[in-house]
Amino acid sequence: MIGLDFPVKPQWIHDVLLLWQPAQPIGELVQAALAQTMQELGGEKTRRNTLTVILRYFVATEGGGQSRRTATQELWVSYARAYPAPTLVPAYLAHIIAQNEVAQEATRFLVHRYSLGDGLTSGELRQHVAARFGQRKVVLNAASAFLRTLQYFGVLSIAEQPWDYRFTRCLPVTQPTFPLVVWAWWQRHLSPQIDLDDLAEDPIVAFLQVDGFGAHWHSFQPALWVLETRLEGRRAMLKQAAADGFQQALADLLVS
Repeated sequence: MIGLDFPVKPQWIHDVLLLWQPAQPIGELVQAALAQTMQELGGEKTRRNTLTVILRYFVATEGGGQSRRTATQELWVSYARAYPAPTLVPAYLAHIIAQNEVAQEATRFLVHRYSLGDGLTSGELRQHVAARFGQRKVVLNAASAFLRTLQYFGVLSIAEQPWDYRFTRCLPVTQPTFPLVVWAWWQRHLSPQIDLDDLAEDPIVAFLQVDGFGAHWHSFQPALWVLETRLEGRRAMLKQAAADGFQQALADLLVS
């Protein structure tokens, strides 16, 4: 649950990824990001804290302390350099939810309690996650940061009183984005076998438009997976079961 202390915008994520260099001292990336993005945030401390969230979720590092560097390859960077930020927004959001327990629980609460067009208050969500994880500051901060992040991603909008937000829309998923959504699911579940119906109900895609997923599954067969239909349901078997192999297969899509 730790790690979502401050809300993030998809454009900030994209900006940081575009500044990334392989085996780069992490301090250099931090300084470049503080100078070139998130300028609408008031002070450097807030920018630095927000940047920490982005780095934690989207930038792999090696080493520790002052010697910590970025990895030599980064899948998110490859896609950020291939596509504009709006194309990758659904994948960025799916990944954030997949990596954070509070975001997952908050998503379950929101989609079961509210429909498109409904208003909601931050207090209701904060009360729910506190009952689930405890009345701790880190939990309440994560719930509030997640709501604001959903606003920044275009899922929620600011509403008039008595509501804080309104559930505005689910995000469309384009064909190039879909494999990254599957990658977000894989990192959470660590299984090369994916039940197609289960994925469509998973919290990581709760704010995405899933009606086009069927076509996307077929678009990447057999390059990434093999689709099977059995009595117990429909599933996809990834051709690369290991994390490194699947990441490489996704990167190869960009040059094929």
